[in-house]
Parts: sequence; structure tokens; C-alpha cells
Amino acid sequence: MMSLERMSLLAVVVVAAAFTTVSGASYGVGEPNGGWDMQTNYTAWASSINFHLGDQLVFKYSPAAHDVVEVTKAGYDACSAASPVAIHRTGQDAVELNRLGSRYFICGVPGHCNAGMKLQVRTRCGSALPPGGGVCLDGSSPPTIISSPGVISYSSSPASSGIFSTVIVTMAATTVILILLMV
Repeated sequence: MMSLERMSLLAVVVVAAAFTTVSGASYGVGEPNGGWDMQTNYTAWASSINFHLGDQLVFKYSPAAHDVVEVTKAGYDACSAASPVAIHRTGQDAVELNRLGSRYFICGVPGHCNAGMKLQVRTRCGSALPPGGGVCLDGSSPPTIISSPGVISYSSSPASSGIFSTVIVTMAATTVILILLMV
């Protein structure tokens, strides 16, 4: 039988794993063949990537030549930076995709957006839980109900669901803690 110290250590590791936040991928905008410039086709670039909660966009550019302006859909469609959501000007700007749905970015230098320096990304649920935990339904697929005794989780994809693995880890941690309490 395991010693009390080993069981305590195991319990701490399991509980820590249950509460660890999964960080997303980092994408250099336009890479590997471009960057935040007037040559890159951002529609093609974005369509090749599935963006998920927790992912990060990194805009690399010369701040003397460009900037990054997050705008609304109307601003994106009109290539207008008049009502920005956010403005970035460092040349090495990281933007976390921390909410579901579409985000819109343009270069605010006159003429650049109309020349193609505009990016739309759609953030979907990933394997990580949404900020604050809970259920992530993004409309990309019908929800699936995963049921265990006493636990019901809703998910878009049971095979890769962070919710499902969190339930398993939480159940394991609870079991270990109960065993420790009985010793």
C-alpha cells in the first residue's frame, strides 16, 4: 500500500492538473511566407488555420510603415479605423483570442486596408475550457451530452473535449482525496 506522503503528493499533482489552464497556439500573422505587410493574402492565410480560445495572433511589422487596428465588422468592411476597438503600434503586437466569434483587424495607414491589409479570424471552441471554465458551444457543431454518474457535461466534440478530460481528472482527484480521508 502507498505511504501517506506518496498519496498526498499524488493528490496534489492530480488536483493541480485539474486546475491547470491550457494555453493556446501562437500564430505569426501571415507566416511562414509573409507577415503584416501589403503582399500577404490574409483571407487565404486565415482560412488555413482553425483558431481556438486561448490562441494568440502575433503581428510583426515595421511600426514606421504600418499599425494594427482592431475594428468592428462595419469598420472592416469599410476599411475604416475611425472607431477602433483597439490600436497596436509596437511592431510586435500579440493579441489573445479570448472570446468566441469573429475578430477584425486592419492596417490604419491610409490606403493599406483597401490594398488588402485586413484580417478576419473566427475563434472557435478548442480543447481548453472558455475563460472562467464552463461550457463552450460555438455553433460549429451540434452539442453532445457526455454523462457520467452524477456529472453531465455538454461539449461540441467528445473525443477531444477539454470538458471531458477535466471531468475525468476531477473525478480522479476526488477519489484520491476520499482515499486519503479514509486512511
